[in-house]
Amino acid sequence: MNVGFALTTIGARSEALVEIETGLSKAQAIGSLGAVRHGQMILLGWAATFGADARIAQALAEPRGQADEAAAGAYVIQDRATLGVLFYRGLELLRGDSSSLTRARGLLERVAQAYRSTGNLDILPVSLGFWSEAERRLGDAEHARSLAEEAAALLDQGAPSLLNEAPVYLALHDACVDAGNLNDARSAIERGIPLLVKRLRGLTDTPYAHAFLSGLDHNAGLIAAADSYGLVPEDVEKVLGRRGQ
Repeated sequence: MNVGFALTTIGARSEALVEIETGLSKAQAIGSLGAVRHGQMILLGWAATFGADARIAQALAEPRGQADEAAAGAYVIQDRATLGVLFYRGLELLRGDSSSLTRARGLLERVAQAYRSTGNLDILPVSLGFWSEAERRLGDAEHARSLAEEAAALLDQGAPSLLNEAPVYLALHDACVDAGNLNDARSAIERGIPLLVKRLRGLTDTPYAHAFLSGLDHNAGLIAAADSYGLVPEDVEKVLGRRGQ
């Protein structure tokens, strides 16, 4: 299941799902409830990354229901697996239409605050970034910028991140654009691109580099923004086939 998680983070959609489903099946076969919960969280993360898939809807009914109860105010234990379910459900809702935004914001705000209070700091910056995106889409560009700036500052200072940093800098860019500050919007992309390139270089000599750039929405969004400012680095151009090898 953890292999599936890793493959999800680099955009290997099909391979990731096979690994997650295989691991989850084994966890269910041996009756390990903890492993099943872990697998459900990772499977929900896959759906939040690549979009809903009817074939896994039944397997996700329980974690989605748990998260939706939390969104309605139900108490939840703040362990990492439970918080992960709430986080990924928030991302799923953020992918949806405007009717889901308020629930998405509620979950993402709750999770970010919980990650801070429980010391899960390797997920805090990205959770703040997605919370920022929800606030911006609900019309509060000032709050969105504040959250994204906090997240970006953590990363700029070397804070660890289990997840890809692109959502943070893209959220900061978009909040700055909404506020009409194009210089700071450009600066957000300048700050984010080096971290994207660092992760990309970790995929050198693997078959996953192209999927990492084009198959993950926030990476593609960061590159599109960088393109508008003429900031796409040569490493990225080569992988995307836009420059000679």
